[in-house]
Parts: sequence; structure tokens; C-alpha cells
Amino acid sequence: MNKVTRIESGKYSVSDGRFIVKSGSSWYVLQEDGNNDFGPLPTLSIAKEYVTTGTIESKEPNRSTQHTRRQSRKAFHAHIAAESKNGNQGPLIIYIIIALLMFIVGIAIEVNKTLLRLVPMYHKKSNCHT
Repeated sequence: MNKVTRIESGKYSVSDGRFIVKSGSSWYVLQEDGNNDFGPLPTLSIAKEYVTTGTIESKEPNRSTQHTRRQSRKAFHAHIAAESKNGNQGPLIIYIIIALLMFIVGIAIEVNKTLLRLVPMYHKKSNCHT
């Protein structure tokens, strides 16, 4: 298990030689040579979790504000990326399939709405001729 120590604000050292660095509103795990090991991550606690365990737990935060909803989305994407990096492609594949299904259902609903608006016009025309 790796130990994380604070160097200065926004910079942390990991006992295995990596670093955790804040850039903007995201956190990155850097290798000893400065190359990106993993990131962006939404919070320091998630970055620490990644360097100590090698993965990121998918947790359900309090979604009472727009900020926590945005952080939750970032944490979920970080979890998917960590699992993919560790060789587990399952969550990513499921996420893509669900996103595609939602897109297809959305298109089907819009097409159905358009057809329902056109159908009464054809019925009115056919009733006039009888």
C-alpha cells in the first residue's frame, strides 16, 4: 500500500515515486518522469484512492447541488477509465451499449411524435372524399 504525503498545495508525493498534481479543477497522477499515469480525476481523495488501491470505487454521492452532480459524473467516468486501464473493459462496454440504446429510443420517440402529427392530416383527406 502506497503512502501519500503533501509537498505543497496542489502537489503530493506517493511512496512509489509517482506524484499527484492539481491542474485547474482536476487532479492527475504523474509518473516519476512527469508523464501522465492517470487522470483527470475529480477530487484528491479519488486520486489517493487510485494510487493506494489501483482502482476507484463507484460511490453514490449526495446530489443536492449542481456541483456534486458534476463531480459525481466525473467520478463515474474516472471509475470507468480506471477499470479499463486495469484490463476490465466490461463497465465501458456496458456504458456504451446503454448510451446507444438511450440514443436509439430518443430517436424512435421523436419519429413517433412526427408520424402522429402527420396521421390526422391523412384521415381528414380520406374522409372528405367519401
